[in-house]
This record gives sequence, structure tokens and C-alpha cells, in this order.
Amino acid sequence: MGPEYSPVDGKTYSLFGNSDSTSEYYETIRMLADKIQVLNTDIQALIENIRRFSLKKRILKKALINTESDNQISVILNIIDPYLKKYTGNTEEHLRRLPVSKLFDRRLATSREQYHLYMLEIELTNRRFSSDFLSADRKIALMPYCLQDFSANCKSTRNGFDYQCKHCSVRCFQNYASEILEANNIEPYIWMEGDMKKLAKFSLREKRTLGILGIACIPELTWGMRNCWKNSIPVVGIPLNANRCIRWFGEFFPNSVDLAEIEKLVIAPVAR
Repeated sequence: MGPEYSPVDGKTYSLFGNSDSTSEYYETIRMLADKIQVLNTDIQALIENIRRFSLKKRILKKALINTESDNQISVILNIIDPYLKKYTGNTEEHLRRLPVSKLFDRRLATSREQYHLYMLEIELTNRRFSSDFLSADRKIALMPYCLQDFSANCKSTRNGFDYQCKHCSVRCFQNYASEILEANNIEPYIWMEGDMKKLAKFSLREKRTLGILGIACIPELTWGMRNCWKNSIPVVGIPLNANRCIRWFGEFFPNSVDLAEIEKLVIAPVAR
């Protein structure tokens, strides 16, 4: 039967946009990354600049309005916004309804401009670290709880670093993602109790290189990838097709991820 792959709507974004598939989104973000890399061939400097400015929400809004500016971030935003705004249509309504007490939560309070920069940053980071990730001595993948089949009694159990899928449901995205990852010598985990710091220290002590593949909603994935980079861990990531978990809705809703994109990422290096 396979997992149900149909458009899902998120609290702030959906990679389906107006399509029945997320393939258009991935084609678009790759095209945009190609355009942006022409502006700065130093991919690391480019990512660092995006990160620095993505923290400044008010500046980003002004940068998008100022179409005549030659500031790099203003140029980037004006290139990517027309293409990406159809994937973030719910963001502004979410921010209007967000309680004041939640405005200091950087993930929940992500603005539309920040989402677009995060999307670009994820793609550029994949290009930066793909080869290093694939050549790491040990590679693990961290999947979110919300990818499971909620109609089944999940039989995942703790095994080593964290919980692992037991392939109990043919409708489960964790099941199929795990199969792809295992076939490519990547240890798949459902991240619930794992301690990344302990894992990194153990790898360092054993003199083994460690690579991380993350699957999460766009804000969580972006910050997780940044933390890995800060700790010198090669990292790549695939965003969930939408943000539909308890953090955003107060309860879990079925979610999905593009399995074909996971396969592309783990089989061959992303072109730089």
C-alpha cells in the first residue's frame, strides 16, 4: 500500500504549494540556490551571511521592500520571495494569532522572510556538507515522532542511541524512510531521548567521524543544522512537507516527507 502521499497543510507552510507533489518545491529551491551562488561563489560565506541576517526580522521586511538596494540580503530576498511565497501562505495569519507570550519563541514566531531564507539555507548547507556527510565513519538520521502512522500501534523501541522503527505499518513514513536510510548504511532513529552531546563526545573519543541527517519542520531543522555546524559535525537535512505537530497545533496530525528527496540526498553528493 505504501504511505499516503497527498497534499498536507501546515500551520505556517506546506511544500506542496498549489501542487499535488513537493517535487516542484525541490526543483524551485535548487534553481534559486544556483542563482544565489552566482552572487557569491564562497558557499560558506554566503550561508554565514544568510544566518546573520535571518535573525533580524525587521531588517528583513525592509530589505524585501527595498527593491533598489544592492545589499546582498535585499537582493537575495527579492530573488527568492516571488517563488517561495506560495509555500508559506499561512505564516502571516499564524503570527497575527500568536499569543504575546509565544512571540519570544524563535521557532513559533518565524516570519515569512525568515522561512524563505531558511529554505535557501537548508539547500545550501546540503551542498556544503553532502560529501563530508557521506564519507563520515558513522552516519545517523534523526526523524521526528510526527512521521509515524497514528492509526497503528507503533512498536518502535529503544536501540542504542534512541528509538528505532520496527516496520510495523505499511502506511508509515518512518518505515519507508528507515528502509532507505538503512540500505545506505545510515542508522535511522526516531529522536525522543537521544543525547547529541554524548554521541558527539563518544565519536570523538573513538576517533570516528560523525555525520547527521535531520528531518524536521523548517525552523527546527534550520536550528538543528546550525548546532551541528557549530560542533563541526557534517550535516544535511530534509524538511517535513508541512509543520503539523503538537508544538504548532496543540495535537499531532499525520505528516509526510519526500522519500525521493531523502534517497537523492543519501545516494549521491549534491552538486556544489
